Amino acid sequence: MTDPVDLTNCDREPIHIPGSIQPHGAMLVCDPSSYRVQFASENLARTIGHDRDPLGAELSAIIGPEAAHDVRNAAAQAGGSQIAGIVLAARLPRTEDLFDLIVHQHGGRTFVEIEPSDRSGKSAEDALETTQKLIRRIGRESEVQSIVRSAARLVRGMLGYDRVMVYQFLHNGAGRVIAEAKRPNLGSFLGQHFPASDIPVQARSLYLANTIRMIADASYAPVRLVPPLGAGETPVDMTFAQMRSVSPIHCEYLANMGVHASLSISIVVDGELWGLIACHHAVPKVTPLPLRIGAELFGQYCSLQIALAERREEVTAAKLASERLDQIVSRLNSEAPLAENLRSHLPDLAALIDCDGAALWSAGEWTAVGAAPPSAAAPVLIEKLRAQGAADAIWWTQNLQGLLGSEHYGRSVAGVLAAPLSSTSRDYLLFFRSEEAHELEWAGEPIKISLSTPQGERLSPRGSFELWREEVRGLARPWTRAEQAVAEAIRTYLRDVVLRHSERSAEEHSRLEHRRRILNDELNHRVKNIIALVKSIAQQTGAHAQSVADYTVSLEGRLRALAFAHDQSLAGQNSGDLATLIEAEAGLYRYRGAPERVVLSGRPVRLDDRAFGAVALVIHELMTNAAKYGALSLPTGCVEISWGIAENGGCEIDWVEVGGPKVEPPQRTGFGSRLIQSTLAYDLGGGAEIKYLPGGVQARLTIPARHLALIAAGAPAQPRSEARRTSLEGLDVLLVEDQSLIAMDLEDTLRQLGAREVRAFPSVAEAIHCLAEFTPHIAVLDFNLGTETSEAVAERLEARQAPFIFATGYGDSVMLPSRFAYAPVIRKPVSAIALAAKIAEALGAALPRPRS
Repeated sequence: MTDPVDLTNCDREPIHIPGSIQPHGAMLVCDPSSYRVQFASENLARTIGHDRDPLGAELSAIIGPEAAHDVRNAAAQAGGSQIAGIVLAARLPRTEDLFDLIVHQHGGRTFVEIEPSDRSGKSAEDALETTQKLIRRIGRESEVQSIVRSAARLVRGMLGYDRVMVYQFLHNGAGRVIAEAKRPNLGSFLGQHFPASDIPVQARSLYLANTIRMIADASYAPVRLVPPLGAGETPVDMTFAQMRSVSPIHCEYLANMGVHASLSISIVVDGELWGLIACHHAVPKVTPLPLRIGAELFGQYCSLQIALAERREEVTAAKLASERLDQIVSRLNSEAPLAENLRSHLPDLAALIDCDGAALWSAGEWTAVGAAPPSAAAPVLIEKLRAQGAADAIWWTQNLQGLLGSEHYGRSVAGVLAAPLSSTSRDYLLFFRSEEAHELEWAGEPIKISLSTPQGERLSPRGSFELWREEVRGLARPWTRAEQAVAEAIRTYLRDVVLRHSERSAEEHSRLEHRRRILNDELNHRVKNIIALVKSIAQQTGAHAQSVADYTVSLEGRLRALAFAHDQSLAGQNSGDLATLIEAEAGLYRYRGAPERVVLSGRPVRLDDRAFGAVALVIHELMTNAAKYGALSLPTGCVEISWGIAENGGCEIDWVEVGGPKVEPPQRTGFGSRLIQSTLAYDLGGGAEIKYLPGGVQARLTIPARHLALIAAGAPAQPRSEARRTSLEGLDVLLVEDQSLIAMDLEDTLRQLGAREVRAFPSVAEAIHCLAEFTPHIAVLDFNLGTETSEAVAERLEARQAPFIFATGYGDSVMLPSRFAYAPVIRKPVSAIALAAKIAEALGAALPRPRS
């Protein structure tokens, strides 16, 4: 008797043991001790020219002693099944071609995957450099939506796929496309939902275990492993194999979307699969191994940035809730019972979270405001919450009707967020939301069709991805992680209040109060410290990496260590340059139109690891305070920072604020001020002297000589300055540039200069097509576009009296047509200052013209 055909059939498909691989490479499965071949892909001879039977042979007899030696070393260095060892550009016997080798161990077997090296001429160092640029770019973003938008655009620029989507998994297992970068002629999936069945449970497990997955040709014919398994022999588990064959159902799914090649990068947050960066291409496409390694690293860094952004939102919301709770508690009547106090302030508590109603269950009594269940329904609800595990932790649902099936729930009261207030009396503070009736947009109707095949009944993926709308009723809007963090902050705070009003021992009360204060201080500073440290780790790791593989191991290890350090601050990994440290902080407070807000000067000084971390914290605190309360809080204010070597050999840093609001000495010393005063004194034996003068804060920081790792000779660093930038406010710009990363840089710079719209194209044909219906106020033309020049575009712009400038990477040797001698020329790499000056020159020479 066969199982009925339903969505669980897909969940039970053993996709980790397909017994075959994709044909863009070959595979050898070896004994982990002897490295003798146990299984081989049928295309081995065709791939590497080895025409003898490989079974039972030593690995060195097939790929050569040198390559086999490198594979063994790579496997030893990887140290585990989840980390693949890499050998790039290996030379094998019987062929002149170079091959990339990937080795990992799993399930008592050693897997060696062999694929041809990239023949485009790009080196592994090129891939490393591209990855570093993308990591630096994504590091500039601080909110989840801006992170994923940039990630889609950057990955498409890096890998060249037709469409790149960022796909986020929702609480119910379905997914939604939250960012997209694509070819202009493709339809959009942005904002559309995909059912949970599109990515079955076991596929999600593989995405979590193996964070990058490439399908080079969805219409491929699988290549079998030989020999076939013997009776009782354990199947070959390819969970971590990059060439693992693909489920036929998934290949059919891609074909129905018009996709012939794909690549997925997992986004993992807090150990869970948060989403995917999904790349689709209309024709077969093999992404070289060095670029895949870089893309996987980018995905790991992007995951960390998303985690930090979510934590920042949670911490900010929880901090605000704690401040408002302080105000509420300050108004409590100390003579009245606690339950009575909380009931009288229930409307104030309800205002802490976006909800339609709230209720308090305390000592068996029900008090409610707004949209909430009647008191008669309360006991059943409370018992259900306890059964769901809501006695000791925050718990929520958006579907109370589905949970309780009562007439009290549905339209008016649809969802609940429950915060237990004590572990002894089972008191609860409950927040309720009403139904949010809305239309859900799906990428095709979320169904699968049962088909009869010679192998039996199976499900077929849907054949249409046209927009399909579904009306949703009876559900509340889901509670966000930030709202859950607020509820947790309320729970912690009110439990503390309950404790203070109870008859528990003074010792227990003192311990919990001290812990709460420490946690509050940690909440104020954890996120900003982690962000600064992540940037330092990524940049320093890249600067010292010897290869892509080295960069992979180093960065992954450091990021993993940082992720586990929830309650600590980490110092820099190596001795740090003082100017670089201060410049990194200063750059956050300079912006267009006011480049002189932070002025630096001083001789080159390097700090040891201990001093580098301490000074980073102090400078960050001073910058933050200046931005909140001091000179940087006004457009006219500025900060001057200078440093030098004192007579005793130590370093002195002078901080002077001018042009800010009138300064008054603080009435109390906050955590940040204590941090500034104590860090240098206690950690380094130095000091920090702060003067709150009416005209601006002044400070002198001293660092003992023993913490100066290196004092380099040379001229003092010059104060940073920039030329006044020309405003492009309200102007439209045409950009023609065939290098994607350079185009993205120029587009960002033009927008920073105020451009209203920037239309960027990589070729003459696309630019001319655009000019048929668009006339820019100014154009920036890369003169050399591969095999063509932008001369034809310039001719059309000239006919419309539209000003333009040429950009070139060939220095003074570029030969521009003489008739365009009047056009300004800018040399690559392009700085914002130079670009602004050339645009001003071109606009100044332009004649007025009508807009078309």
